[in-house]
Amino acid sequence: MLNKPFFSIIIPTYNRASDLQFALYCILRQSFLDFEVIISDNCSTDNTKEIIDKLGDKRIRYFVNKKNIGVTLNYKKALGYTKGKYVFLHSDDDFLLYENSLEKIYNKIIKYNPGYIRANYICLAPDKKRIFDFRANKSFTQDQYLAPFSDNKKTIRFILDSDSAFVTGIIFNNSLPSNIKILNTQPISWIEILFYVGKKYGAYHIKNPYVIASWSKFRINKNAYNLLYSLRDGKLASEDYLNAVKEKLDPQTYSVFLRNQLMGIYVRRFPLVKLFVGSKNLLKLAARMRSLDPGMSKSTTYWTYLILTLIIPEIFIKIIKNTYLYMYIRFSAVENSEHILESLKKLKQEYSYFLADLKPTINS
Repeated sequence: MLNKPFFSIIIPTYNRASDLQFALYCILRQSFLDFEVIISDNCSTDNTKEIIDKLGDKRIRYFVNKKNIGVTLNYKKALGYTKGKYVFLHSDDDFLLYENSLEKIYNKIIKYNPGYIRANYICLAPDKKRIFDFRANKSFTQDQYLAPFSDNKKTIRFILDSDSAFVTGIIFNNSLPSNIKILNTQPISWIEILFYVGKKYGAYHIKNPYVIASWSKFRINKNAYNLLYSLRDGKLASEDYLNAVKEKLDPQTYSVFLRNQLMGIYVRRFPLVKLFVGSKNLLKLAARMRSLDPGMSKSTTYWTYLILTLIIPEIFIKIIKNTYLYMYIRFSAVENSEHILESLKKLKQEYSYFLADLKPTINS
């Protein structure tokens, strides 16, 4: 492997050995070979290390944290190990669908030389039998290009419209000043990085879905800490993200941005907030929102969502959530779905052969 590979694919992981093994298989089978894989293990108690050792690929660099530092900080730590020209963020339960996924993405980068690239994705349903597009109304339905040195408003708009909150397939130029880092915030921890490289080098959104996002049913542990919905020292988990954008927009534009973000991240998800952190914490979060955006106190939408969420029993919210997701998965239209499903079927067959060949090695 070259000292400076083209891609540094970083995968933070914790107790997902089986998913990680499949993700790595999909990476190692790529036709494009100039990459390294950085695994940052958050103190897994399963057989993650054994799987890495058995794969025996020198392009995989494995690191273990002394303690569990959480997902966001684990991405930040993994970034510090990278040597590649471009960083490719990758979750441990997602995967590259095609053998030439990296090659296709590489060709786009060479052609346009952007600083930020969003490789599109589609989702695999929990039953592993259906694919769907979680954001059926995505802002970008074609390849999109942002020129370098676009104004701040246009750059921020591109970052938001490219669905940059979803991790796998976020790719960026790794020539970063020391003060440009991943922030311990939600929902776009890499906002400073994407703004810097997008502003300096431009950005590109790839329409074709080269990434499959594994969709699992979340186990709701009421009143437990939640990365997005729990308050941190009385503040929203998204406040560092919001403040980072505030520095880049004029007051009037930021005011519109703030209202839209609070509505999208929290208000329209008040029922989910109640399920994940409980009504008491929901009220605290709602109050913090009003302090950040005093105009929220006069919003009919805000109060309607809040009051209805508090009134409706949790059991009905769960039923509505599960029914909505079921219907969405069932009827979500995905372009070229038959071709994608056939490719997925072929991939699973090849992986089963790989496991069969690997099994004697594991048991030896």
